[in-house]
Amino acid sequence: MLKVQIINGSPNHSLSLGIGFSLQPRREIDMGFLVTTLIFMVIGIIASLCTRICCNRGPSTNLFHLTLIITATVCCWMMWAIVYLAQMKPLIVPILSEGE
Repeated sequence: MLKVQIINGSPNHSLSLGIGFSLQPRREIDMGFLVTTLIFMVIGIIASLCTRICCNRGPSTNLFHLTLIITATVCCWMMWAIVYLAQMKPLIVPILSEGE
């Protein structure tokens, strides 16, 4: 079931998929996500430069080291991003018992 709700003239357009999930445009930028993404980029650049300076053994080996550093940085960032974004819209909602 797909239900689309768009209110013209209002800044709050929404899209509801009928399964408890809605996409709403966000006006503010989540600074925590952007700052941490920039930190991962800086760490990747610093690690690439250190590898280039400390382990300079030829063009083929340098390319291999650079590929490993970039792959590791992107994988670590993706793992962090998935965990961070999963906390914004959790799939499982806690159920309170009668005593709480």
